[in-house]
Amino acid sequence: MTHPLLDLPPLGAARFASIEDRVARLLSTGQDVVIMQGEALLPLEGAIRATAGPGTTALNVVTGPYGQTFGDWLRDCGATVIDLAVPFHTAVTAEQVRAAFAEHPEIDFVSLVHAEAATGNTNPVAEIGEAVRAHGALFYLDAVASIGAEPVLPDAWGVDLCVIGAQKAMGGPAGVSAVSVSGRAWARMAANPRAPRRSYLSLLDWKERWIDGGRKALLHAPAQLEMLALEACVERIEAAGLDAVMARHAAAAAATRAGALALGGGLEPYGHDAAVAALKATTLRAPSGTVAADLVGRALSAAPALP
Repeated sequence: MTHPLLDLPPLGAARFASIEDRVARLLSTGQDVVIMQGEALLPLEGAIRATAGPGTTALNVVTGPYGQTFGDWLRDCGATVIDLAVPFHTAVTAEQVRAAFAEHPEIDFVSLVHAEAATGNTNPVAEIGEAVRAHGALFYLDAVASIGAEPVLPDAWGVDLCVIGAQKAMGGPAGVSAVSVSGRAWARMAANPRAPRRSYLSLLDWKERWIDGGRKALLHAPAQLEMLALEACVERIEAAGLDAVMARHAAAAAATRAGALALGGGLEPYGHDAAVAALKATTLRAPSGTVAADLVGRALSAAPALP
């Protein structure tokens, strides 16, 4: 017998475009949405390399390890990078961003992670977006961990490049990802001589060969099974209702924090302030004098074996 997932007609351009449209609705955006054929690091890096260069002055907000990575990419592009770093158990504030603008009025690019899965914090994007809009900088947002768990509203927040992935709170595949792109961002890419072209990292290839062509011919063979899994993932969220899905994440996060505190013995949430805790991931501090890796190892060894 042929496996049913392998006995399918090719995924055509119309089906591909329809999945992009559903992702756009999930983001409540009228911007162009491009589904890229790789894990979210692909559009995260591609968007930076497309819009940053030697003439760019970037405010790179570091609230966890991904912010550090974005700074490395920006520097590699030749951008001047101003890191705004805060302790990883806290969140950045709009006031801190405004202060950075006042000190460095030349800033024309801002990179930020919405929710840090590695540290369990979430940043106030709506307030920060207001500050970025007032300053006139291009706004790049990593919403990979937050989409499906918290509101992600690129248009309302003034986000020019919003990258998402389905493998976290959405409960979907890791092999494809998406980015919403504003008109300002496309213009920045077109004016950047270093923007990747004829490259797997290239967003401009998708713009010129896919979007401008009326989304009738794909650039290359799509990752068919991953695209179908993404479609099924979005269908499931649509059926349940995005608000209901986010409410489940909020309830699970609150229960996890409360459970950790109830256990006592020094186990506690990594971020003390529940107001800045991410709804996608709750991270815990190991008790004093305990090696976290040993604690995790013991917990895994005591867990029931998976079938």
